[in-house]
Amino acid sequence: LTQHPSEQGNTMAGFGRLLANLIVMGGGVMTRAFVEAYKQALANGGQAAAGAAKTAARGGIAEAEARMILNVKPKATEAEIMEAHEKLMGMNDPAKGGSDYLQKKILAAKNSLVQEAPPPPPPEGGADGSAGKAAP
Repeated sequence: LTQHPSEQGNTMAGFGRLLANLIVMGGGVMTRAFVEAYKQALANGGQAAAGAAKTAARGGIAEAEARMILNVKPKATEAEIMEAHEKLMGMNDPAKGGSDYLQKKILAAKNSLVQEAPPPPPPEGGADGSAGKAAP
């Protein structure tokens, strides 16, 4: 079964048109699928961020996560927690290109840890200044 050279050219041209149509149609389908996937990703990302912001605003952060956010040790004092909080809040100031969302997380972390921070040590000499004196 041999084809005449003129018929072979027509077959190749038909195949080329078919291939071009498949590429164009497939490209349209792929483009639509990409656009839909992108829209879904944006919607999911927005919902996740909103949910995390609500949790942070309520102060619903676990102690381990709060320590990680503020980068403080497990037995950090309230002063250490406040110092880390102030430093991170300054670094993430929205006026300086920072993130409002991150500031909410930092605030929630501080609030969570301050509630659990050990009390400060008593001042030297006791509350009444009677250091080193024997009790009567």
